[in-house]
Amino acid sequence: MYSDLLEDQAEARLIQLTRQRLRQQSKAEKKGSQNTSSSATEYVTDATRTSVVPMPGMPFMTDATGASVVPMPGMPFITSQSGGPVYAPKQMSMGPAAGRPVRGQPVIAADAPPALAPQVHWDLSQANTSAVYAPVLAVESTPGVRAEVRQRSAFVAALFSWTYRAWLIGATMILTLALFELQAILDHAHRSMSIWHTLVQWAELSWLAPVPLALILWLGWFLFAEAVRGNPAPIGVPSLASRTGLLAFAPARPVQLVFRLVTRGENVEVLRDSVRAIHRAFACYPRATGPYRIEIITECPIDLGLGIDPRTRIYVVPRDYVTPHRSRFKARALTYLQSQVCPQREDWLIYLDEESLVDEHLLAGLYRFVQQTVEDEAQTRKKRRPAGVIGQGSILYQGGNWFFRGADALRTADDLGRFRLQYALGVPIFGVHGSYIVVRGTDDRRLSFDVGTANSITEDAAWALRAWSQGYRFAWVEGHLHEQPPQRVRDFVRQRSRWLTGIRIVIRDKQTPLRYRLCLGLFTALWQLAFLPFLISVAALLVHASPFLWMRIPADFAWATFFLGYLQGIDVQATHAHPLLKKKPFEAFCKRVLSWPLVLCSIWYALLEAWGVLYSLKPKQGFFVIQKPSLANKHNPARGQRVQPFPTAKGGRPL
Repeated sequence: MYSDLLEDQAEARLIQLTRQRLRQQSKAEKKGSQNTSSSATEYVTDATRTSVVPMPGMPFMTDATGASVVPMPGMPFITSQSGGPVYAPKQMSMGPAAGRPVRGQPVIAADAPPALAPQVHWDLSQANTSAVYAPVLAVESTPGVRAEVRQRSAFVAALFSWTYRAWLIGATMILTLALFELQAILDHAHRSMSIWHTLVQWAELSWLAPVPLALILWLGWFLFAEAVRGNPAPIGVPSLASRTGLLAFAPARPVQLVFRLVTRGENVEVLRDSVRAIHRAFACYPRATGPYRIEIITECPIDLGLGIDPRTRIYVVPRDYVTPHRSRFKARALTYLQSQVCPQREDWLIYLDEESLVDEHLLAGLYRFVQQTVEDEAQTRKKRRPAGVIGQGSILYQGGNWFFRGADALRTADDLGRFRLQYALGVPIFGVHGSYIVVRGTDDRRLSFDVGTANSITEDAAWALRAWSQGYRFAWVEGHLHEQPPQRVRDFVRQRSRWLTGIRIVIRDKQTPLRYRLCLGLFTALWQLAFLPFLISVAALLVHASPFLWMRIPADFAWATFFLGYLQGIDVQATHAHPLLKKKPFEAFCKRVLSWPLVLCSIWYALLEAWGVLYSLKPKQGFFVIQKPSLANKHNPARGQRVQPFPTAKGGRPL
């Protein structure tokens, strides 16, 4: 749909050219070194860096000829005297130094063996390892090839972006003109004016309410067309070096990603899939990966059934735990986790929901975000003290009921448009998602989730506004996170109702200055009026009443934009493979094409959204968790079997 075929052809041609250059260089070097090469080193040349893949536990080294070693997933690296990377088969320390917990809260033994594959039961048959990176890694030290790769990649990205922009302009114009012609037909079909006709015509002025949101959404799509792709190129692990004090001469330490999953302990199978997906993402990453850790905060003891896992730690919130500001629900659990763990300087925290699935493309986006943030801070530090940065990206809602995948497709399109635009500005004027929040470990200490009792319904919005008021800025993270939509109408309506009810409370929070709450308040007011245009459009069809001529173009533009929002969200969700639902290329293409007709259900999706707005007017609202199925067990029941009891802790004592 977005010139994916052209992009695939360009990448295939790039791989072909790279392999041809490798063969030519290899032949030339072989002819020139036949009399001097020995049988023990005949695979090493001075012009090209030959990739050597070590087996686990096999000692190896690199020499001065420039031989490159391709590391196994998760293998740490050191720098040789020649400046090239040398990969050590020894795992980096995952003990207390990697993120010291307070009061003995870690629940996993640090002496567990580092070989996790037999215990975690990775299903590497589903790994999305791409052969595209292999020739690039093999010749990355050749300046000419590296420049050619960058030039061609930039050309493909620019071609994709402008093709997408042309499609967006054309599709918007076609839909807007089609709606305009439909309204002209209604004018000719009903010429007599009645009291009902006049009332409906004046009520159609409410169609102008979504125009500001539609304009912001469309501008985000047009300006940031590259966000639709969502598959950033992988990079090496960023490292952090201290520039002050006695540690200024210490070696740089690689960044450690810490994934924090929040759960009530009810959807254990879904949580198990999320933990497995993180391990699999690091195993499939085509570059060397740094250390990582998984922290699970739960309301009750759980057994993941994954055996001994030194990278996973589970924390149970005590029943009698009360936060200083009496926060509840998810805010209470996160506040307890913040009080029990002391992040290190090299830690970057990623807050996720229990059903959040990570893949290797998201890891690339996280590493790129960290690298860019560190570089920006180095440049800003010369002028002034840099402000902290909070990151967030787009979320795909896949799996489960097909109808609700289409209903949540608008949220994905909203991420790629409106949210992408606000993060380019560096401010959360429209709020943030409660999942896929990236925070530096040192900044997390100053950003407490203890937002109070009233703000606990939508703690993410209250937390983001307070962080913004403290000087933190927000930025975009490349790569898509995979989650699930609600599976029932009742859950869908209650979810929307909770969001709207909670945001209405947050915009009345006196602890946040008014100027930081104003834009979110305007957006919430427009959201609450969203049900009126839908109801009035139904009445207009019944009485054959068309809107005033002067307001048709902006109103039709808004309708066309939201229609395209569902179409784009559906297409993006079908284009990017789910970590647990891998399909063959032809099968994936057929699924993508067959998913497009879901946009015809947009009228029903609009009805559900309007129902959620009306249900939010109910006085008493609370926090609830949607039950979601385990996609891994649904498609492969054998993976749901228990392996070994997983120890948990409560109040610092092993159970």
